[in-house]
Amino acid sequence: MTLFALADPHLGFGVDKPMDIFGFRWQDHVSRLEENWRQLVADGDTVLIPGDISWAMQLQDALPDLQFIDRLPGRKILSRGNHDYWWSSLAKMEQFCRSEQLTTLSFLRNNGILLEDCRVICGTRGWILPDDPDFSPADRKIFERETGRLRLSLEAAERIREPGDRLLVFLHYPPIGRNRSMNSLTSLMTEHQADLCVYGHVHGEAAGSCYQGTFENVQYRLASADYLGFKPLRL
Repeated sequence: MTLFALADPHLGFGVDKPMDIFGFRWQDHVSRLEENWRQLVADGDTVLIPGDISWAMQLQDALPDLQFIDRLPGRKILSRGNHDYWWSSLAKMEQFCRSEQLTTLSFLRNNGILLEDCRVICGTRGWILPDDPDFSPADRKIFERETGRLRLSLEAAERIREPGDRLLVFLHYPPIGRNRSMNSLTSLMTEHQADLCVYGHVHGEAAGSCYQGTFENVQYRLASADYLGFKPLRL
């Protein structure tokens, strides 16, 4: 089994939300994504999609986008992004997939998932960081809530992690800011001895300023779809 990541597909089969208004990088992005995916990913592989999956506002409205993902090769593990307003409780999303016969989708929500190749997956959405100049008291409440959700997911992962298993964390927001300083998210990942953190959210020229590399013994990778040229990132 090969593991891939691809964040921010920004699908909108059920809504009128053309992505090419955001620049040439997004022209025909769905067809390019599908072509690249089918060339790289086999049925026995797994693809992690850390957020901004669908523009839908309600779970039912996200069905065409989830059906598109379900038809692509491989197993997919989805986590929430800031635009995923359709996101619901884990029980509701799992029941929805059963009722709609979406057989290849799993979700990260305060849980951990063990893959067959000794890798454990966990994660949450994240939020803008305290070192952001626009960080507000309202942001702090959300950031602290997301820190708690990451803690729950890491603890769930530890309960199924065996010695030698690699721990992979998937966030939507970048967890390392411009000051390259520790925060509660990075501290948790270091404390739990995570091996890799993959994130998305950042697009266009701004992606070039994102931190990628090893920080406090954890490797960090950016997997925004447009940054990757809509090619799933092999991990």
